[in-house]
Amino acid sequence: MRVLYILIFLGFSNISLAQLREGFDPDEAKPLMAICNSYTFLDLYGSDSLIIPKDYRKVFTSEVIGLDNRFQVYVKGKTGVISFRGSTAKTSSWLENFYSAMIPAQGIIKVNNRELPYIFAKDTAAAVHSGYALAAVLLGPVVVEQIKLLNSKGIYNILITGHSQGGSLANMLRSYLENLPEGEISSMNVFKTYAFANPMCGNKEFALEYNLCFSEMNMSYSIINPADLVPKMPMHFQEEGKNISNVYFKSWIYGLENLNAKEIIRLVFKKTEPVLQDYVNSSNELIEKYISSTYIAIELPPYVADVNYFQTGALRKLEPFPNPRIPVDTLNMTRKEISKLKKDENGNYYDNKSSFFQHKPYNYYVAILKEYFSKDYRQLDYLYLPENVKSLE
Repeated sequence: MRVLYILIFLGFSNISLAQLREGFDPDEAKPLMAICNSYTFLDLYGSDSLIIPKDYRKVFTSEVIGLDNRFQVYVKGKTGVISFRGSTAKTSSWLENFYSAMIPAQGIIKVNNRELPYIFAKDTAAAVHSGYALAAVLLGPVVVEQIKLLNSKGIYNILITGHSQGGSLANMLRSYLENLPEGEISSMNVFKTYAFANPMCGNKEFALEYNLCFSEMNMSYSIINPADLVPKMPMHFQEEGKNISNVYFKSWIYGLENLNAKEIIRLVFKKTEPVLQDYVNSSNELIEKYISSTYIAIELPPYVADVNYFQTGALRKLEPFPNPRIPVDTLNMTRKEISKLKKDENGNYYDNKSSFFQHKPYNYYVAILKEYFSKDYRQLDYLYLPENVKSLE
């Protein structure tokens, strides 16, 4: 009988310590994308109760940190969720995005004269986005504190997520956690990342190491809509295809080779890369000075000579979102303005060009339902948020 009790106890222990499974799981992506909408619903309605899945309990919301960054922590059974907020309407938040000169993936950031060492990758050639690195270094200690609190409750399976800027921070913090000193957090923790609509956050060497450690292990995903411009930012060219040279141009002129527009763009980028590097680095020096004088005093390592960003996370693509019909009052519009509009079946004018519509977090949620949960998609009350059609985020 004693042996039976021990076997039962061990069985329950194994269940409680069951690890997150490898691979993309729509049943994980759906609630995480809903959780990413918390910030939008709080801004629009003052409550996120309509979007947060009923079996997820919010246990923590951080203070505003750094350049208007924030994160939430949720719990479902023995699984925790860390969700990073995307860009806000505040200037500081957009400065973080524009602060895109790269710094080494290992180094020290000084904040208010305090040295904060960081490691995002072991490869010394790896480099990362300055703004997102600064945010990750400032968020890191608070995130670690929350992970330890989850661990104290027996929670070691942790999903990391975010939309847009928040998705980039999800990837950055995953790298940050991986490279913490041994013993800083429990080795029992199992992390899995779902980044939605995220801009890129590092160079080729950073992406190669990140993808080797996480993406190829099927534990990190980047979910994008190909019609969304944000995941294609910051500037980059992909080193694919043939090597463009004068021989190629001569072959094209003499009709021996077809013109490849993508290769031409890569060539132009490559030829102008030193100029772009100088422009980005000099403009970012001004951004750093502005941040230091207006928000927090910072000093980052010297920028590296690289502006070519690469994607991290195993890529999953959603269908582009159908633009909504936005009614337009033409009373005070000119004929030329009216001519650019469309008419519905009742003769009413509408516009279906909404700024950043393809990027909005609620549309990503709807697209996931459409792709993987057709019944839930058919039962949606709103295919888009009418109050949020023209907003940026």
